[in-house]
Amino acid sequence: MSEELVMPRLSDTMEEGTIGRWLVHEGDAFAAGDVLAEIETDKATMEFQAYDAGTVLRILVGDGETVALGAPIAIVGAEGETADEAASAGNGATAPPPQEEAAAEPAPEPEAKAAPARKPSKSSSKAKAAAGNGSRAAVALRVSPIARRMADEAGIDLAAMAGRGSGPEGRVVKADVERLISSGELTRPAAADAPPATESAPAEGEIRELTPMLKAVATRMTQSKQTVPHFYVESEIDMTRAMQLRAELNSGLADSGDKISVNDLIVRASALALIQHPQAHRSYVGGKHLYHTHANIGIAVALDDGLIVPVLNEADTKPVREISRETRDLAARARAGKLKQREIEGATFSVSNLGMFDVANFEAIINPPESAIIAVGATADRPVVVDGEIVVCKIMRVTLSCDHRACSGADGAKLLLTIKQLLQSPSLLLV
Repeated sequence: MSEELVMPRLSDTMEEGTIGRWLVHEGDAFAAGDVLAEIETDKATMEFQAYDAGTVLRILVGDGETVALGAPIAIVGAEGETADEAASAGNGATAPPPQEEAAAEPAPEPEAKAAPARKPSKSSSKAKAAAGNGSRAAVALRVSPIARRMADEAGIDLAAMAGRGSGPEGRVVKADVERLISSGELTRPAAADAPPATESAPAEGEIRELTPMLKAVATRMTQSKQTVPHFYVESEIDMTRAMQLRAELNSGLADSGDKISVNDLIVRASALALIQHPQAHRSYVGGKHLYHTHANIGIAVALDDGLIVPVLNEADTKPVREISRETRDLAARARAGKLKQREIEGATFSVSNLGMFDVANFEAIINPPESAIIAVGATADRPVVVDGEIVVCKIMRVTLSCDHRACSGADGAKLLLTIKQLLQSPSLLLV
């Protein structure tokens, strides 16, 4: 019995996905748990695993193509079966040409199982009835994802194609857009009152589409700055003793392969401080305060083109060595696109460290529903007055960004002060 694989929901904010690459080919057999493809979502590149064994009968969406959540991406079935046989058997699987996607409808959860045969919606049934009765009711414009993208790139207005496409129920498909492009029909007119374009790429420039991840970052950060009332508290932390402790720990761990970073100490200090200050460790959600039981720390990881924040869950319960191991594993798999959905969700606080780039200090943008994020600059030797004498200390500047709806200025200041005290008395991080 053949089945459709549909674009799964791999993140809570996902609306569409891009096939990064297929790891199987048509005709390949696979077992339950095998990774079939890598899918780029709005948060990360995720592995798409099979829940059952089967054979790939037809791949409907190729590498690099983007489709909406719930759209069919492949047909799988029994060994020796073909996609055409599956379609003729009337078992619910569809077999459109490889270059054209089927209609995109939302899927409730990510899974590598067949989407059930879809029944026409009440609205589409009514539209058909109205059309049969000569009704003047407006006809909805139905466009496949690839056709819409091609039309947008070519500047073609598809409004007049509503109900006139060659696909099911008048759906506009790739072939329809190709015909319009070749004929020069329906070119989108420029608005009469539109000002002349003032931004354009230079002749030698290159315009590239944003990846789903970069689109999500742009959207979420814009929403955060527009809707979250940020306030900032800044401090300088004497890291002299923390650096000495780190050197001592790494000397003792040299044979184990483990290595403690400055960021590991900051994550540990932040986690302990958050538990001590519940007023600064709560989220503003729907007009209410959500208090968090554990400190789930998001750790910003820079990618070649983008940013991802894997989550170290219950960091307040983990010793520094375990934090170090888990952080290195998360960062490595983040760069390799091997993170699971649960590993990029549920953070209650984030650490963004640019110290390795010799950044003195900066202000980070909160990632809702988190209520705070700490921005960490470089640690540098600075002259400091201690007990009336000038000594050289290792000073690190940090800035805490807070959501004023979730905590007051005093709450944020107390949280930062505790983080500072823990790092300046680093033996407290080991108990």
